[in-house]
Amino acid sequence: MTPLKTRILIADDHPIVLRGLRMVLDAPPDLEVVAEATDGDQAVERAVSGEIHLAILDISMPRKTGLQAAREITHRKPEVRVLMLSMHDSEQYLFEAIRAGASGYVLKSAVDRDLVEACRGAMRGEPFLYPGAVRALMREY
Repeated sequence: MTPLKTRILIADDHPIVLRGLRMVLDAPPDLEVVAEATDGDQAVERAVSGEIHLAILDISMPRKTGLQAAREITHRKPEVRVLMLSMHDSEQYLFEAIRAGASGYVLKSAVDRDLVEACRGAMRGEPFLYPGAVRALMREY
């Protein structure tokens, strides 16, 4: 069941990106950013210790990558959904994100267009992939 207000953790090592993500995600009434992290270790700690419904992780972060953090979060607290955020339009990262347990993969270049719907879809159990990712998956399978 989707909670009334999705409690979100955002993790990125660039403060300007965190501010931008917060602006996009705090606007809709059904989403709320309740925690931030600037590296993968902090993201894991905050996701497993807090009341987080959704973790949005940058794929490239210090101390622990977003992929490593996603694996650990989904293993330690499987009820937390994970979205990967990346500047890489790369099949390799896409497949690694799916293997790590991510519910979606959002390109940073399309955050303003795709992120809110990706969050809602993840909470409904519907994976979100950018259009090029769908073509990549169809070739793979």
